[in-house]
Amino acid sequence: MIDTHEQEKKQFKRLFQQQGVDRFDFRFQVLEAFLKLEHHVTIKDIQAQLKADGVELDAGFVLNSMRLLHRFGFASKIEFDNKETQYEHRHLGLHHDHMVCIKCGSILEFKDEAIEKQQLKLADAYGFHMLQHKMEIYGLCSKCMEHRSTIVSLGKAKQGEKLIVKEFDAGKNMQLRISSMGLKIGDLIEIVSAGFGGQMVIATGENRLVLGKGMAEKIRVQPFDQAKISDHESDKESRDTFSSPMLLSQMKTGQEGVIRKISGESVVRRRLLEMGINRGSTIYVEKYAPLKDPIELVIKGYHISLRVHEAANIFVENIKFKKR
Repeated sequence: MIDTHEQEKKQFKRLFQQQGVDRFDFRFQVLEAFLKLEHHVTIKDIQAQLKADGVELDAGFVLNSMRLLHRFGFASKIEFDNKETQYEHRHLGLHHDHMVCIKCGSILEFKDEAIEKQQLKLADAYGFHMLQHKMEIYGLCSKCMEHRSTIVSLGKAKQGEKLIVKEFDAGKNMQLRISSMGLKIGDLIEIVSAGFGGQMVIATGENRLVLGKGMAEKIRVQPFDQAKISDHESDKESRDTFSSPMLLSQMKTGQEGVIRKISGESVVRRRLLEMGINRGSTIYVEKYAPLKDPIELVIKGYHISLRVHEAANIFVENIKFKKR
């Protein structure tokens, strides 16, 4: 990383001097302080580093300098929800995404090649040329999860959380009010919004409910593992429709959808088209072989069998579970 930073400094000197940027020496000091900080930083963080280096610069000048660093591609500006603007190094040719803890504010960087490739496939399925992208995942980091109680009051929940209603810590009248709203023990709920005038909006199924602070404090909930959502809602899967394109190889037994696009090499595409697999046709996943390959399908009233790697060339949309 040291060699990369030295290269950044050389390019900074060349570009800023070519552009005739004023107060060059002071702006170079801002760059040096910024490069010493290997994390997401605010203007205050950079000022603190400058001070440690024996340099006193006002916040307005540092902010203006960071805007120039952003403009010339030396820094990336990040504006997470409800957080102060932050900056991070922008090393050319490198990309990563972020996970943000909504409790302690920690930011984790990650890169997943499978996600990157899937994004390109989705863009291609829609005929969209992707220039850039960013992914921000909001939740709770492992440290915050360790210190979290198993059962908490609903009033402590954060926006976006999914929870299971465990009990009502309330008198008979309050329990009747809660029940009359359609909320019961065992329900899976999602926090739609919180903190607006003490009110909280939650969703249970397709219904939105507005709860006051007092009522929310009386409802005890348990954090719900995101990985278990499909099991909890398995009885509703037949009503769920997935409009975003999905690879045929990723569909489950019992799902049906409409073919949107067929990709792959010309030989593969020709073979699939000759089998009657073409855009606009409805295709149904009947079953997978014991080793998950091949896949038994129904299209236009007849049965066909495809290898998983062949099915990975077919994009399907409007997917839903269908009983046959």
